[in-house]
Amino acid sequence: MAEDYLLHKVESTIHQFNMLSKDSRIVVGVSGGPDSTALLHLLCRLRKKYNLTLFAAHLNHGIRAIEAKEDEKWVKVFTRELEVPLTVDVMDVPVLAKEKGASLETVAREVRYNFLEHLASKVQADKIAVGHTASDQVETVLMRLIRGSGIDGLSGIAPVRGKVIRPLIRTFRWEIEKYCQIYNLSPRKDSSNEDAQFLRNKIRLELIPYLCTHYNPRVVEALYRSADLLEVDKDFLDKFTQKIERKIIKKKTGREIVVNGRTLFKLHLCLQRRVIRQILEKLKGDLEGIEYSHIEQILNLKEAEGSKLTYLPGKLTVLRQYDELILKKGEEKLSAFFSYLNVPGETKVPELTMIFKAKILSKPPARFLKNSHQAFFDLDKIPGSLYVCPRREGDKFVPLGMKEKKKIKDFFIDMKVPRFERDKIPILFSEGEIVWIVGYRIDDRFKLSEDSKKILHVKATSYA
Repeated sequence: MAEDYLLHKVESTIHQFNMLSKDSRIVVGVSGGPDSTALLHLLCRLRKKYNLTLFAAHLNHGIRAIEAKEDEKWVKVFTRELEVPLTVDVMDVPVLAKEKGASLETVAREVRYNFLEHLASKVQADKIAVGHTASDQVETVLMRLIRGSGIDGLSGIAPVRGKVIRPLIRTFRWEIEKYCQIYNLSPRKDSSNEDAQFLRNKIRLELIPYLCTHYNPRVVEALYRSADLLEVDKDFLDKFTQKIERKIIKKKTGREIVVNGRTLFKLHLCLQRRVIRQILEKLKGDLEGIEYSHIEQILNLKEAEGSKLTYLPGKLTVLRQYDELILKKGEEKLSAFFSYLNVPGETKVPELTMIFKAKILSKPPARFLKNSHQAFFDLDKIPGSLYVCPRREGDKFVPLGMKEKKKIKDFFIDMKVPRFERDKIPILFSEGEIVWIVGYRIDDRFKLSEDSKKILHVKATSYA
C-alpha cells in the first residue's frame, strides 16, 4: 500500500542505524510542522511492535508570537489524539541571542536540544527523536560547503549522535508531505521558513532551485548521495583515528592531555588534523568555535624549537614542549608569592602548597641523598635573610660547578623547562642574589666547603 511505503522506509532506517530496541523510551521533538508531525505519527504506528513509550516535547522559541501560540494549541490537540503525553516550554530566544551575541538559529538549536535533554532525563528516556530529513541533509551540506568544510562537515547530519536519533534522515521532504496528505494530518506551516535572510532558507528557496534548473535536475539526490558516501568514509576515519589516538596519548586527565608530538607530526596530514580535532573535542566537550585556522595553529607548532605556547577559543592552551604536545583546558593563573624563610623553622608558601623546612647543622651529613628538593649551604656565605619568590626578568646566578654567571632564562632553556612552568618555580634569594633554584641547582657561591662551620639544610615538600 502507498501509505505503508514511508513506514517501511523509516523502519529500515531504524534497523540500519540501530536506532531503537524493544521497550525504548523516546522523547519526540514536535514543532507542529510536517516533519515532526509525520515522525510522531510514524513512531505511534510502531509503538506496539517495539513496545515504545513515547513523550512529546514542544518548545515555543518566542520568535513568532501569535503564530507560535497557534502551533502550541495544534500540537496539544494532535498529541492528545495520539494519546502521547506532551510537555510544553517557552523560551525567549531573541533575547537570549542578543545577550550571547549569537545568531537566532544557533541559540534556537542550543535551547531546543537543552530542553529535549532535560525532559529525557526527567522521564528517563533513552532516546530523543528529531525530525531531520534527507532534504535537511542536502541543505546542511550546501551550507557547510559554502562556509568551507572537510569530510566531517560535508558528511552532513549524523543519523545517530548519542541519545539523538533521526528516523527520517533518508526521507525527502516531498515524501513527508505526501504522507501527511494521505493521513490527513494537516500540519502547521512555519512562516519563518519563507524568510530568505536565514542562510538555510536562502539555500532551500533560491540556490537549490537554481542548481536544479541550470545544472542538474536531480542535484538534491546527487548531494544526498555524496553526503552518504562521505558519512561512511568519516566513520572509517573516526575509528582509525581513535586507534592512533590511543597510541600517541601519553597522559590524560579531565583538564590535560599530553601527546607524543614526534609521533603525531610524522602522521599523514589528514590524520594529524583528525587526531587534533578529536583530542580538542574530548578536552573541550565540543568543537564549538574551533575552526580550520586553529588546527593550523597547532600544526605550526611542529616547527617550534624548545617550547612554544598557543591559545585557542574556550580557554584552551596548546604547548609544544620539545617532543610533547600538551593540550590544557582552563586558564592557570598563579598568584604572586613571597615568603621570608624561617631559619631555623618551617615556612608555608600557600600559593605553591609547599612547605620549606630549614635546619642549622654543625657538620654535613655522612652522605648526600639525591633529592633535588633539598639542598645544603654554607650559612656564613649567605649575606642576609632568605626569602622565596618567583624569578625576575634578567636574573642571573652561578650554577653549581660553574664559575661564570648565567641568565636564569638560558638555564631554564638548557634544562628544557617549559615556558609556562618557569614562573611557578620557587627560587631562594638573599639580598637579591639567587641561592637556590628549588628542584634544580644551587648557586656555586653558597656551596659547602671543608671550612664550612654552619651548615644550612633546606628541604621543600608539598603539603597538598
